[in-house]
Amino acid sequence: MVRSRPHYMRGGRSRARPTRIADFHVHIGTVRSWSKSIIGSIEATVGDLIAYMDCCDVEKAVVLPVAEHYLDIGERIDSTEAVLRATARHNDRLIPFCSVNPLDPHASEEVEEFVERGCRGFGEHKVELPVSHPKSKQIYALCGKLGIPVLVHMDNRFNPGLDEYERVVRDFPDVPFIAHGPNWWSAISSLVREGEVYPSGRITKPGQAVRILEGYSNAYADISATSGLNALERDAKFARKLIVDNCEKILYGTDYPCLHASGVQFGPGSLHLRLLKSLRLPEDVLDQVLWRNAERLLRGL
Repeated sequence: MVRSRPHYMRGGRSRARPTRIADFHVHIGTVRSWSKSIIGSIEATVGDLIAYMDCCDVEKAVVLPVAEHYLDIGERIDSTEAVLRATARHNDRLIPFCSVNPLDPHASEEVEEFVERGCRGFGEHKVELPVSHPKSKQIYALCGKLGIPVLVHMDNRFNPGLDEYERVVRDFPDVPFIAHGPNWWSAISSLVREGEVYPSGRITKPGQAVRILEGYSNAYADISATSGLNALERDAKFARKLIVDNCEKILYGTDYPCLHASGVQFGPGSLHLRLLKSLRLPEDVLDQVLWRNAERLLRGL
């Protein structure tokens, strides 16, 4: 059943205007290269992030910390404290989110403190727990009280369980949930082969992710990383319809400074932006995805 729109979704589409760009998914820190053409790690400072934004006409960016370092996959994304320090020098362009481990006994108090200090959302929520873990649900409830969105990474290791995710979205209708990652984007098709992280081929029947996106007014998705890019590239006709039909629910993001398998860096390589433009979306739809959805979710940019 489709729910009525909560306060953050009210209002119709406005007339098209010159497109502005907000990247809703960037990081500062170190990430591993998964490209065979580039061996090693990629480090990005706040200066590097601003340089990317300048060269690609990105006005605003949401900077996502993570709660834990995952050295086994070469990831040392900056903590919330580091993100707050870095974004304070560029608060006209960078928007900090916060992230804590829900199992931390002081998790709720930390989130409240971080929001008081300027964090405007929770995420990237990337923890080795079921997405519906009771401790995570305590965080979601708090985010509802604080009026901030939650950005969730989902794969087989981090926050697994799309059925559980749907129940979370249903049970916290006042919390805007932004989905990202392989387990989300592979499920735009009803055919999801076990173990296939980045599926290919035409989509003949929409899957659970589309049903969630269309069935819950607080369900959103960002198109960042290989997972979003692959999902929208595999079937351009389906992708265009998905975005047009859900243009108020989809957010532009890149996952800067991560790399595509080809070695091109997300963000500066403009892979996601070129894909959107190749779909020949109506100007107003493109404007929603690139700017206005972020503006509405954050109550101003």
